[in-house]
Amino acid sequence: MTVKKQAGKAEPDWLQKKRQLATLLQSHFPVLPGQEQWLPWQPTSCTGQENEGWLRHAGTYTALPLEEAVWDYSELLQENLMEKALRWQDNQLFAGHLANIDGGQFIYVPDDCQLTVPLEFTGRGCLANPHNVIIVGARSQVTIAERLMVKSAQGLFAGTEILLGAGARVEYRQANDLRAPVVYTAVHAYQAHGAMLDLHLVVANQGAVTVSASNFLDGAGSEWTTTALLDPGDTGQLRFIPVADGFGQGSHADLTTYINDQGQGQVKLTPFKTGSGEPLPLKSMVIRKSGAAKWPLSLTGVQ
Repeated sequence: MTVKKQAGKAEPDWLQKKRQLATLLQSHFPVLPGQEQWLPWQPTSCTGQENEGWLRHAGTYTALPLEEAVWDYSELLQENLMEKALRWQDNQLFAGHLANIDGGQFIYVPDDCQLTVPLEFTGRGCLANPHNVIIVGARSQVTIAERLMVKSAQGLFAGTEILLGAGARVEYRQANDLRAPVVYTAVHAYQAHGAMLDLHLVVANQGAVTVSASNFLDGAGSEWTTTALLDPGDTGQLRFIPVADGFGQGSHADLTTYINDQGQGQVKLTPFKTGSGEPLPLKSMVIRKSGAAKWPLSLTGVQ
């Protein structure tokens, strides 16, 4: 990660140590099938372009490039960066991603904040491991749109973590343009009790893309609704892996997957299930364009 230096250091001590630990322990974690398509990563060769388009704001909410937030919101990120939603200890690929994060977006919405205007960030550049951390406090409400334009000459891993406090209401729209020989995109969330996440995913790639959508509903009365539109075109090979977990009474997760099957590309769906086997109520529906009576014009708020 290219960062502003403080006291002659490229990044905080805590982040350096966390990266070193991920590298040291990586081989002890489970192997993710196919991870050799990404590992090992080499340093990106176009340093300086990764800072374009990231959202900056100070006031009711905070938005910073991740490279700056690791300094200014050090304590918050020590507790949450790849710890609760996208966990670096889960497998070797995730540990490698943590060790090689090279840019991204940080957004923090404090408690009891009602934002009526959607937030949008459009980070772009040459990155192999962009990572976004979105933290929304208790009882806050916000809509956020993620529009990355990222390219990489090697395997690309784009991670987004969405952390919701108790009673938070978040609509999150992701429609990225990711160009690389192979892409892994992970949108992982963590919800406290009574929180609601409405997730909209658009994946329209001509190459090989794996999409991991995961959420841990921690507490009673949490709701996760996901609508995914998968369009492989004529040459795309898309794999969609949705997983939910949670233990709270009254929590549930619903998934609707739209598949554009009009081209020659392929989509492989993994059944929507819980990762731990806990009896969390799940609903899943798959709609293919060839047999659909209606088709969404847009899932992202942009026609």
